[in-house]
Amino acid sequence: MPGFLDRIDISGIKGKMRISKRSEFKLIELLNANPILLVMLVTSVGYFVGQIKIKGFSLDSSAILFIALLAGHLGFVIPDLFKNLGLVLFIYAIGLQAGPKVRVLFKKEGIVLNLMAFVVISIGALLTLIGQIFFNFQESISIGLFTGALTSTPGLASAYEATGSRLTSIGYGIAYPLGVIGVIMFVRLLPSLLKCSVKREENREKKDREEQQLEVISLQVEITNPNVIGKSIQGLRFQEFTGCIISRLVRKEKTRVPGRSTRLQQGDIVRIVGLKDKIQQAILLLGKVTHCDIPVGNLELGRFVVTNRELVGKKIKDLNIRYTRDANITRITRAGIDLLALPDFTIQWGDRMSVVGEKDLMPELKKYFGDDVKKAEEGNVFSLVLGIASGILLGMVPFAIGKALSFKLGLTGGVLISGLFFSTKGRLGPVVWRIPTNINHFLREMGLILFLSAVGCEAGQNFVNVVQQNGISLILWGGVITFVPMTVIILLSKKIRDITLLELMGILPGGMTSTPGFATATSMTSSEIPITIYATIYPVAMVAMIIWTKLLVLL
Repeated sequence: MPGFLDRIDISGIKGKMRISKRSEFKLIELLNANPILLVMLVTSVGYFVGQIKIKGFSLDSSAILFIALLAGHLGFVIPDLFKNLGLVLFIYAIGLQAGPKVRVLFKKEGIVLNLMAFVVISIGALLTLIGQIFFNFQESISIGLFTGALTSTPGLASAYEATGSRLTSIGYGIAYPLGVIGVIMFVRLLPSLLKCSVKREENREKKDREEQQLEVISLQVEITNPNVIGKSIQGLRFQEFTGCIISRLVRKEKTRVPGRSTRLQQGDIVRIVGLKDKIQQAILLLGKVTHCDIPVGNLELGRFVVTNRELVGKKIKDLNIRYTRDANITRITRAGIDLLALPDFTIQWGDRMSVVGEKDLMPELKKYFGDDVKKAEEGNVFSLVLGIASGILLGMVPFAIGKALSFKLGLTGGVLISGLFFSTKGRLGPVVWRIPTNINHFLREMGLILFLSAVGCEAGQNFVNVVQQNGISLILWGGVITFVPMTVIILLSKKIRDITLLELMGILPGGMTSTPGFATATSMTSSEIPITIYATIYPVAMVAMIIWTKLLVLL
């Protein structure tokens, strides 16, 4: 007697299943034929998922990567063009933002930070050797694991050149997905692992920065010191000795802008501008503080935005504005911070200059500095594309260390160094390289979502197949190469120096050469510390990665 199930007509159900599969295939085919629409959908869904919070934890922009991984597994394909375009926009914006600070940080702590990056790469290389010796992994595939676990495409290129085996690419493909996800999750979980709040660290960093950035103040001083009477401001070497500026001088009830040749007289009243910790030295040199007001007279304080490209990159002393226009620059406002206009201060595009001079001079000074607010906020598209193109070309240039080691910086390294270089120059010839902060932020975010969506789809396409074909042991060992170096760095960070959470958020992705991991760090905080540290150590980590791939072949 036929069973109950045998009496059910399932032909209709099968027909619906076939229709469903056919519809699914058509959807994949449709979106793959329209990659721009696919990228927008992946990033939209990823953004929505990233806003979901569970016990205060959310994925934010890194959710785009996980949605892209799922999309890649389902058969969706985003062309490499989007990945490369997103990468260059993101990395170049980082280079422009971090450049001026990287030079300062490198001088102060560059050795320690880059040593930590080298330790990260070296631990990964050591674990690779252990895998070869104790687990009998083939040399070519294990070196591929090494480059994939540390998500280094330049490292893969160097490894492939050294081994000449396609197994190296397979090893890279095995370790890369977990390497990407591992660094992202490790960075995301850093606050929990260290039992530290990102917000609290940001507040502490802001407080430290404010304490270091001393307030610029001004006050009036009466000339009473007999040792300075009759001497010129230049002869006293006033600015060099005190670090302060004399912006105005009152003599016989007439206010003027003093020049370097102006000689001080008994009873003169001068306004001095300087940092809070330096101004006392200026008072002792000149005389005594007076609370009388300086009459305005025919002088006026003008504030002008620098949009004259001829001034960008010059020093205050190069303008010689006291002699050529009988005016005095007292302060410069940059990124909302008042800075003292000392002679060696370098002018940047968009700086706001405070200038004291005759009222009749103000129109001329306005024209001299440019003072086009709209122009300052728009940026220069030509400099952007030229800077990125220069970085791409730099990444293609082969470099050699001796006869045994040759490498290329690759797309990421070339564009990063290009951004760092041009941001410190400010202007070369007629081209102003710096762009407004709001435009830089937009480029960074746009590049980030394009890169994460494309790299996620790429990693998701072969993940399951790689697991099935190569076994779980290679994947697990790739995970070991990813996680152990980061764990060791956290442990060492407390021994070497009291490294903060924000610093680790730059050290880990920089040492692991992980752009997705770094993107996660930037989405977690508005602080520039991770950005500066990443830009400082990434080039060193990338070169160390290439050197170790060559050494692993020799060993």
